[in-house]
Amino acid sequence: MHKKFSLLIIVVTLSLCHGTFTSKVQAQSTTLSVSPPVVEIMLAPGKSATQTFNLKAEGDNLRITPTLHLIKPSDSFGHTLIDPNPLNQSSLPLTVNISGPSTSPTLTFEAATTDVPADYYLALVFTSAPGEPTLESSATLPGISALILVTVNPSGVIPIDLSLEDFSPPLYHDSWLSLTISPQLKNNTGIMIRPEGKFEIISPTGKTLLSRSLYPNLVLGHSTRTLQSMVDDLPSTLTWNPKWSNIGPYRVRLTINTLGGTKIVETEKTIWILPLRLLITLIAISIVVLTLLSKPTKFKRV
Repeated sequence: MHKKFSLLIIVVTLSLCHGTFTSKVQAQSTTLSVSPPVVEIMLAPGKSATQTFNLKAEGDNLRITPTLHLIKPSDSFGHTLIDPNPLNQSSLPLTVNISGPSTSPTLTFEAATTDVPADYYLALVFTSAPGEPTLESSATLPGISALILVTVNPSGVIPIDLSLEDFSPPLYHDSWLSLTISPQLKNNTGIMIRPEGKFEIISPTGKTLLSRSLYPNLVLGHSTRTLQSMVDDLPSTLTWNPKWSNIGPYRVRLTINTLGGTKIVETEKTIWILPLRLLITLIAISIVVLTLLSKPTKFKRV
């Protein structure tokens, strides 16, 4: 990751959501799919790269129109928002040319000279319309997009500045209930990064009861991402199911590494696991019994 480069293109499927683009035109039934759905492109200044996208459209006599738009993160779960206005390329130190058929366009990316690394997040939006549009009725125009995540980096060294947020598990937790936490990882740089790491539960005696790899979600520049564990190669919540007998101070540890294995962040919090429901039930029963015993006994005179 830290070696110099001239060009690197990685095609990956991420948990970033594919945007949709809509407007009002003739109603019809259409099915669209695009491949690849997400592309990461890393360029050195003055270098260029190409990428071809393939659209499958099921519908009668369709006119397909591909356009470029800016996107930005909308939440901490990898969703993005697409700017409804087509991209004004004069606002970016990046030139993108579209050529070829509308259903399989080839995009050529060329980075301008720059001394500062920067990311540019784009969407190639495909919209479909009837081959012979009419004004008889209106409906939502179906569309689909492919995400294009471009990094222009003059040095080839990816800056790393991550911080952990919302890592605040409860101080006390019921041993009969599942424990789920939702910490967020904040990327304080403008360059996207795909970290990895571990989620661990450690007993009072120091034994590791649970160890799961973190799902290597992409964290876009100046955005946050909710951490997830990896279960059967799929993203899942950070959840631990304690046994009723787990009682005492347990530690929740999070470790964040680069893909190369360099440790970035490691922190842990202590949670007291207690049979809270059982304790509450016993206290309630004790109060009732003591109340009954404290009442004076009345004797009837003969």
